[in-house]
Amino acid sequence: MGRRGQRLYRSYDANQIDSAPILPSFLAMQKNTAISGCRPDGTLANGNQCAGATAVPLIQQGILTSTFANSTTSITDLSQNGAGNMAGRIEQTTLALKLRANQQFAQILYFDNGGDSVYHAFQLTFRKRFDRQGLLLNGAYSFSKSIDDLSIDPVASTSSGGLTTTAARTPADARNYHNERARSDFDQTHVLNWSGIFELPFGKGKKLMGSPNPFLNAIVGGWSTNGIFTYQSGEPFTIRSGVLTANFSAQSRAELKSGISLPQPQLQQKAGVIGPVFYQNADAFTTPGPGQLGFGRNIFQGPSYWNFDLGITKGFRISEKARMVFRTEMFNAFNHPNFRNPRDASGGSPALTSSVFGQACCVTLSTASSATTNQNGESWRVIQLALKLSF
Repeated sequence: MGRRGQRLYRSYDANQIDSAPILPSFLAMQKNTAISGCRPDGTLANGNQCAGATAVPLIQQGILTSTFANSTTSITDLSQNGAGNMAGRIEQTTLALKLRANQQFAQILYFDNGGDSVYHAFQLTFRKRFDRQGLLLNGAYSFSKSIDDLSIDPVASTSSGGLTTTAARTPADARNYHNERARSDFDQTHVLNWSGIFELPFGKGKKLMGSPNPFLNAIVGGWSTNGIFTYQSGEPFTIRSGVLTANFSAQSRAELKSGISLPQPQLQQKAGVIGPVFYQNADAFTTPGPGQLGFGRNIFQGPSYWNFDLGITKGFRISEKARMVFRTEMFNAFNHPNFRNPRDASGGSPALTSSVFGQACCVTLSTASSATTNQNGESWRVIQLALKLSF
């Protein structure tokens, strides 16, 4: 199966503030702070000029003041490579640089039909009935890949379209959507669904104990069991830097430290943390440089998902016109926890600056309604008993 999507709706901030116009000044201030005792504007605490200090163009031009450059917030931006955040603060302080396309507004949410997607898959369904054995099997399997440049409803339920500076799905650079082309947020390479019903071969008319007395048949006859098994590959996600390094609209993505290969996440234990984590720490990653976007979208793989539901049924014939069925249903029969990837984790975050970076604990998949139960399965084993009378 193949599908192609063209001219799909997308949204982005058409009034995005980029850091490029302020980068020379930002880099000059970073160089100054690297000198012992030197402040971002190139002066010492006593007001004297630092030896070897670099001139800051925006201060020389009278657009920025030393007070702005030496503020605690500016020093934080410089230490985190937050050129995009500083550009936004400058635009909020003075309109002289014209960093926004339209300075009368902050965000301008722009909708167009420039989105694109492609999906291709091998799909298989099977159904087999074994009448003599009292067995029915059904199943479906897909091996697929979905690629797009935006995986959310561009309108969403808010005027911002859900595209906030901290949202994992916000494009890192609204002016370069080609940079967003990657595996879809919902892409799952393997999906397997299997179900089966088996009538146990005991009791009247069955292979075993086919002619029991009524009392024995009431005990051993009329039993059946059914199961539903689901397996899904993990969805991809992006690790964010947690810093506005390139623009004022979205956090950039993280970057790998030099000489380190790409570490894929896996659930593991960490000392002092309850429950699993995806990474022991963020040591393999770093914040991209000022003006940089980091590595690509959705290059990390989240954990897989599997669930097994089991049902056991016992039928009783009360009379020719009445029948009673007792049923035991076990959702998530093996009590297997399924954890979301860091993008959607209840107690974790994919941002390097977060204190809970890479954590998966302590809530597994939410089952707030019957709809999510049907879609995701129960977070823990749930057993329910039912009794039905037919007449």
